[in-house]
Amino acid sequence: MKFIVATLSLSLFFLVGLVSPAQASDNPSYVCTTVDLSDDGDLTGIRCRPSGGAPATGPIVGPFAVWSPLRLLQIIICHSGQAYTPDGIIGTDCRSIF
Repeated sequence: MKFIVATLSLSLFFLVGLVSPAQASDNPSYVCTTVDLSDDGDLTGIRCRPSGGAPATGPIVGPFAVWSPLRLLQIIICHSGQAYTPDGIIGTDCRSIF
């Protein structure tokens, strides 16, 4: 049981480290309060904050990451979208990598 808890703790630490503010500055990303990924790959993020050079408003060109502190085990990569932060973002061609 201790081994399972230690493994889960290390996994969570690793995931949080993947999208930490220090590393997020290297890649365009958004932290959103609510994230909804549909089966067809469309994403809606509500109450989002851009980082890593991601645009606050306007088109999002190129891949970017999206995650929510309410769902630490879900990180989503989108290939394009539209930002209208702080209200939200819309992503297209998205997939969950965790």
